[in-house]
Amino acid sequence: AMAEFTGLDVGTFRPKVDALSELRLLKQSLDFRNRELQDSRKRLRHTQGRLSQACEDFKAERAGLQAELRALGESGKQLGDSLAAQKALLERQSETLTHERMNVDLLRDEVQRMREEQRKMPVQEGAPTNLRAARP
Repeated sequence: AMAEFTGLDVGTFRPKVDALSELRLLKQSLDFRNRELQDSRKRLRHTQGRLSQACEDFKAERAGLQAELRALGESGKQLGDSLAAQKALLERQSETLTHERMNVDLLRDEVQRMREEQRKMPVQEGAPTNLRAARP
């Protein structure tokens, strides 16, 4: 025969099971978002490395071209101005990339903070009223 549990009401466990199920779904969503952020971060770092190398190559090429352009006179000045504008554009793109990388780091830290808060949350009695499944 089955052992009888005294003082336990099956009805009190259902809300806890439902709440835990909601938390698991939220955790899966956060884990998925974290993986997406990590992949984005890797791509950003790779792009930043390529841009940095392109900037360095451009600077080296520009240094050599500047000497040649000075020897060309007025047309050299126009080309030099064009090179300066291109350099400014590359620097702005590099700054934008750095800013985006900081945003990815900030989002990663926020996901970590939310996970820590989730771990600290007690399981509530009754069905959760304010939990919604996160969109994938």
